[in-house]
Parts: sequence; C-alpha cells; structure tokens
Amino acid sequence: MASVQPSPSELCSASTENSVTALVTAVLQAHKVIVRRLDSALSPLGLTVPRFEVLSAVIAAPEGVTPMVRLCRTLGRHATTIGALVDGLEGAGLVARSVNRADRRETLVTITERGRAVASSAVHALDRVLMADPQVMNRLSRELQAFIAAEPADADSESAAARSHRALAHGSDAQTSGAS
Repeated sequence: MASVQPSPSELCSASTENSVTALVTAVLQAHKVIVRRLDSALSPLGLTVPRFEVLSAVIAAPEGVTPMVRLCRTLGRHATTIGALVDGLEGAGLVARSVNRADRRETLVTITERGRAVASSAVHALDRVLMADPQVMNRLSRELQAFIAAEPADADSESAAARSHRALAHGSDAQTSGAS
C-alpha cells in the first residue's frame, strides 16, 4: 500500500507543536521563492545565484584574488562544483584563473574589471528585487541576521555574499562620489 506524503505546507501547519519543523519548512520554501526571483534578476547579466556567490566571494577576497580551495570552504561546495562555476565565470570573462607562483599546486581565481562591473550591476539588480512588503523584508532580514550572529562562527564561514555586498557598496559609493 502506497503511503501519501504530506505537502510542505501541510507539514508546516501540522507542526505547531514542533516549531523547529515549522521553521525549517518555512525557510526551505522561502529559499525556493527567493532563489527563483534572484535568478530572474541575475539572468540578464548572465549570472545565476551560485555564480553570483562565487563572484562575490572572489571580490570579497583580499585584492580580489582567492585560492579555489578557499572558495570551496567559504561556500561549502565540492571542488568539482566550484570548478564548474569558475569555468562559467572565466568563459564570460568575469574571473581569471592562474597558478599560484608561491605554491604551484594551488589555483588562484582573480576578479577581472568586467567581473567587478557585472557584480556591481548584479548587486543593484538584486537590490531592486521586491520579495515582500519592504517592512516585512527589513524585519525578516534583521531577525535572520540575529539568528546567524548567534551561531558560533569560524573565520571562513562569514557569508561571502555579505562581505562582497559590503565591498561592492563601498566601491560603488566611491565610484559615485568620484563621479560628482
């Protein structure tokens, strides 16, 4: 006899006793909606959310250069996945790959000027994506940031997107102030 699986919304509403299940279900559903909307905003720039994450991590690295192995650790992805993402970014002229002269076993990924420009455009495109009422978005953002901040962090675990968003915001502020 085949068992009927409850839908995610049924799990969420049925789990009022278990708030962790309700939270996890809601976060996973929200993740799908957010990624779909972000991919739509990024696609005119030739990016996807995973490619943007890699681009952001490279920009956030000192001098826009980072070893591939650090991208794997920072983004929590397998080397094969990062390699494929870097291949796509390199093919689009957004990053360049090179051998580390100090350690020839290590591959470095470097942001290009075109990569900086596309990343800056991506940040602006993402900032225009409206997920919900702006007050709701601000409240959720603050609450999620507090939740993340409560988790013990290691040096490589800070969100690459958060670091690059700061770097890009400062860079675009500098470009804006330099243009006036």
